[in-house]
Amino acid sequence: MAALKTHNPDHVFWGLGGDMMEAEGLEALYHARDLSVTGFIEVIKHLSFFKEVMGSVIHESEIRKPNAAILLDYPGFNIRLGVKLKALGIPVYYYISPQVWAWKKGRVKTMRQFIKRMFVIFPFEEEFYKKQGIPVTFAGHPVVEKDFKLSERSEFFKLHGFDESKPLVALLPGSRRNEMERHTQPLLDTIALLSQEQPDIQFVLAGLSSLSDSYYDPFSQLESVKIVRDNPYPMMAHADVAIVASGTATLETAYLGTPLVVIYKIAPVSYLIGKLLVDIEHIAMPNLIIGDRAVPELIQSEASGQTIATEALKLLTDSPVKRKMLNKLETLKELLGQPGCAKIIAAEIQKDLD
Repeated sequence: MAALKTHNPDHVFWGLGGDMMEAEGLEALYHARDLSVTGFIEVIKHLSFFKEVMGSVIHESEIRKPNAAILLDYPGFNIRLGVKLKALGIPVYYYISPQVWAWKKGRVKTMRQFIKRMFVIFPFEEEFYKKQGIPVTFAGHPVVEKDFKLSERSEFFKLHGFDESKPLVALLPGSRRNEMERHTQPLLDTIALLSQEQPDIQFVLAGLSSLSDSYYDPFSQLESVKIVRDNPYPMMAHADVAIVASGTATLETAYLGTPLVVIYKIAPVSYLIGKLLVDIEHIAMPNLIIGDRAVPELIQSEASGQTIATEALKLLTDSPVKRKMLNKLETLKELLGQPGCAKIIAAEIQKDLD
């Protein structure tokens, strides 16, 4: 949005988004937090709401007749939306590819019908879409140009009352309600087990002001845990080890050079359905991009307190294991492209608008 406004400050944006997009000038029909649902069963429970959102977006599109639509990720909703927008004669761009290279490859045929240009953030996706006959640009990953606003390690420790001489473990359980619900008990068990092994371990948990205090109450009662809300990057960068829910945070943590353990728990039925449909060797973004099991992936029952604690303890105490992981994570930076992805995308879209 910011990059497009450098081409034309009169651009108007409306649609679906969160606080940062609203701050950039988005007129939000619905807030992103209300659309953040993961898993097959969870989505089914919210189908009537998603139909309402779809109807609203199409109604507004018919009235406002936008010059372009930019769809962001969110394939279950956006692929259906893209077909409808194309039918209205609206040029459709897609930023952050659905993982059709992993599952539901049949969706590519539908995407080919409505996508004017696909902008991808992983290098291997460019070749995939070229073979599928969809115009594609590898814009680089936005993580390479993110301003993490990092303080010095000593400053971070002092600010939150941590002891620099003692190990710090960061806990990033996810940003969605159902992620918090499923990851809370394994993380509580992990804290207890790690504290038994190394009583001086300190923990910092990434909280969100958008989630109710009740989600964090079990952690706030523990003396060894401090909760820092809405500022995950310093803890990602300065922790000795991070335990991170599968998602973008795993890539950010890896990019900042912190050893990590990836966890992933969803509804059992959703997982079983997904296992039948998904055709990839890795679920963690760092592993997908590197093409190797650089970081541990603990999925469903494997994401137990005992297993998480075991993997985290290796990274805290076994220097060769830690060094091997960090060496692999170094290659990640080379694969993510150069800064300027927003400018690349904006220039491509503006060229068509002019």
